This record gives sequence, C-alpha cells and structure tokens, in this order.
Amino acid sequence: MPKVRETTDDLFAVEKEPTSSVDRVIEKIKTLLIEKKLTPGDPIPSEGVLAASMGVSRGPIREAMKVLSAFGVVEIRRGDGTYVATSANPRIFDPLVFSLLVHNTNPDELIELRQMIEIDVIRLIIRHANSEQINELQAANDRLMAAADDPLCDDERLNELDVAFHHVMAKIAGNRLVENIYNFIIALFAPTISARQGAYTHGRILEAIIQRDISLAEVSEQEHIEAWKRAYHV
Repeated sequence: MPKVRETTDDLFAVEKEPTSSVDRVIEKIKTLLIEKKLTPGDPIPSEGVLAASMGVSRGPIREAMKVLSAFGVVEIRRGDGTYVATSANPRIFDPLVFSLLVHNTNPDELIELRQMIEIDVIRLIIRHANSEQINELQAANDRLMAAADDPLCDDERLNELDVAFHHVMAKIAGNRLVENIYNFIIALFAPTISARQGAYTHGRILEAIIQRDISLAEVSEQEHIEAWKRAYHV
C-alpha cells in the first residue's frame, strides 16, 4: 500500500466560503490540482484528516469524493483509500453531454464545433504521426472500405467501422487532451452517422494525411462534413 504523503492543515485550508460544504471541498481539491500540489496517483487524506483540515464534518467530505469520483477526478479503491485519478475518464464529459441535450444546442453550432476540432486533429496527425501510426489509420480505412463494398454488411456494422476510423485519428493525434475531447465529439455525433453515404470521404482525409498536405486536408474535411450533412438532412 502506497504511503500517504504528509499533509498539513495549510494545504487543505480554505480561504473563501463557497456555497456549501460539499462545494468547499470540491473547490479546494480543484485548486490543489491546478496548482500541482496534488498530482495523478497521489493519495487523498482520510475523511477524518480532511474534515479537521477544512473545518467541515465527514459527511460533506464523503459526498464531495462521490462527486469527484463520478467525474473521474478521483478513484475510490475499496479497502485502500482514495487517489487522484491517473487517467482521463469519459464520464467527465457527461455534464457537457447533458447540457447540450437540455439546452437544445443549435445543430449548426455543433457542426461548427465538430469541424473545428476535426481539422485541428488532422493538423496534429500531420505534425506528429509516424509511418506506423498512419499505417494504422490506413488499416482502419481499409476495413471501412471493404465493408462499404460488401452488400451483405449491415449499416450498424458499417457505422461502427466509421466511428473506429475516427477513434484511430484521435489516438494518433499525439495529444491526450485533444484525444479525449475528439472522442467525446464523435460519441456525440455517432447516432447521426450514416457511413454508407460518407464512407468514401475518409479516403480523401487519409490521402491528405499521407501527403502531409494541410490544404488538401481542409478541403477533404469540408467534403466529409458535407457528406454527413446530406445523409443527416441538416
């Protein structure tokens, strides 16, 4: 069991009073993460230590840890304590998903968001991806094209391969933050993907990446978005 790092009352002391005791705890943990006084893998002190340091009861500490766990910020390990998460959790994007659904975001705004993120992902791939990674993207495209040419392949499987192509793009962009954001964007659009209509535009994007040609990539991305819009009747 990892040794808990020594803490002082000052480390978890709160300088201002948020709206509730739970908010007070969450705000302090967030501040410590921003200031790099807590880092991935660090143990979080026990409820008793935090309660004494922050001047709150154990109840708000427990509730705050549940919230932070739900967002993927901390990991609660049964019988071992609570730790700062060491990897990004897709659940951290759930509040944004619900916000987009509840506020009925304009479809044009979502399209602009996807296009902005996607072209920047392509830029990063062109800048960072090595030949092995581009071969991985080529293989994903080959699987998609083979399925598109197969009259027996159903739309659900074809759409899965379309999404898989974009997941490879996210992975080889070389930036974990961008990877998480782009995967979130693709998950948001996945229900509206019609790969049978737009599968062949992936090849143009791939060709632009192979040539390391950002101008061609921008044109290809526009074609890809237009194909999706036609399929989705936007």
